[in-house]
Amino acid sequence: MAGNILEMKDISKSFFGVPVLKKVQLTVKKGEVHILLGENGAGKSTLIKILSGAYSREGGTILFDGKELPPMSPGEIIQAGVSVIYQEFNLVPEMSVYENIFLGKEYTKSGVVDHKREIKEAREYMDRVGLDVDPRTLVSSLSVAKKQLVEIAKAISNDVKLLVLDEPTAAITDKETEMLFEIIRELQKQEIGIIYISHRMSELFEIGDVCTVMRDGEYVGTVSIKDTNEDELTEMMVGRKVSFDKIENNCIDMDKVVLSVENLNYKNLVKDVSFELHQGEILGFAGLVGAGRTETAKTLIGYYKKDSGTVRYKGKEIGTDLSKNIEDGIVYLSEDRKDEGLILIHSVAENIALPNLRKLCRPFLNRRQEKETARKYIKDLKIKTYSELAEAKSLSGGNQQKVVIAKWLYSDADVYIFDEPTRGIDVGARDEIYNIMYELIKNKASIIMISSDLVEILKMSDRVAVMGEGRLKAVLENDGSLTQQDILKIELSEGGSAQ
Repeated sequence: MAGNILEMKDISKSFFGVPVLKKVQLTVKKGEVHILLGENGAGKSTLIKILSGAYSREGGTILFDGKELPPMSPGEIIQAGVSVIYQEFNLVPEMSVYENIFLGKEYTKSGVVDHKREIKEAREYMDRVGLDVDPRTLVSSLSVAKKQLVEIAKAISNDVKLLVLDEPTAAITDKETEMLFEIIRELQKQEIGIIYISHRMSELFEIGDVCTVMRDGEYVGTVSIKDTNEDELTEMMVGRKVSFDKIENNCIDMDKVVLSVENLNYKNLVKDVSFELHQGEILGFAGLVGAGRTETAKTLIGYYKKDSGTVRYKGKEIGTDLSKNIEDGIVYLSEDRKDEGLILIHSVAENIALPNLRKLCRPFLNRRQEKETARKYIKDLKIKTYSELAEAKSLSGGNQQKVVIAKWLYSDADVYIFDEPTRGIDVGARDEIYNIMYELIKNKASIIMISSDLVEILKMSDRVAVMGEGRLKAVLENDGSLTQQDILKIELSEGGSAQ
């Protein structure tokens, strides 16, 4: 393999006097896929933002392609050959693919944009990444996976030498993930260095060459992927061993049905779904993308107006008034924490207070109580933030998820619906969220947990509801003998309904 494309040495950074990076090291070779691993809040994003020019560094040096990199603007960094593709794409939705690729570096002819040349060259870049659409297609009409390919084509058009991929598979299918890996392997052949950030351990071993681990803003170590394993990386990340074994739940009262759903229907997305949730139970919902799990949850709480069916809560039929259902004690924690779970420009304290204003207003909002409540949950849930007044957008994904959980914990609900509670979250933060769930059921709450992670489903669920094509195919006892293969077999089967 060729020499180093990037050397970051002793990189330091603090916010409001709080150190977030402490002499961090990162070295990436040309043509290497270098995994950057760490818990949410470990400092990965801050390090990458320093590399991209979005943040300034307070200490340390950066060598890029053998030359020291002085402080530069994000635009200058891109021109130097570094491109970062974040989870939230940096694309203009109402512009075409080719316009996005050449945005800021348009070709002109006689003082006007040379669209014909841009379309022709855009096709060449798109062919290199396997993006088979018309260059004139609006980005807003593309799937997440294709938007990602537009970003990569855009990076290649900038003569990229180092490409950073931040959670690139968080919202794409397994098939699309394999296509992405093929593109990464092609970029490797061109000696383009890749920094790959992901919490999906299986991916790291499939696509990575080397892994650098960070913890609490510090460099822990760098290991070769072929010489390590999942247990070692997990322990490096969190500083302790993490168990994936099912913990016995002694809190279930099978004689108390908290939630009963009968023949629930919504358009063609939820089809005749029936199930029961018992006090102290964690009922897992498994299924492939498009199986109808989220739609079922949103229909039963009243977010979607059901076409037919009955939902009973503590024996009493409930209607489709979402606000009243929340007030009565049924809450939904969305998988889309940025758009549905939080108001990102509001503070942590304000987000926690928002669904709990009746508790905090007597009759006017008690700001002191709002702050004290936020501080309590920041401490209890180990939310990494410099203050309860910090904007939610300044937190890492895992800590944003904890804020979502905090606001509903304060509501003191009876039924919690967790939709993909640990998507994009590292194993350490996952363990903390699992502990929160166990505390809830100890206090006689009940949980519906929707998850695409079968390891998580088997670890947390007392029973597993398997959905497909809007139908509930089976409800399985998680008695220790249940396997991922058992669940997958039902997910992939045609037809069927729960017995």
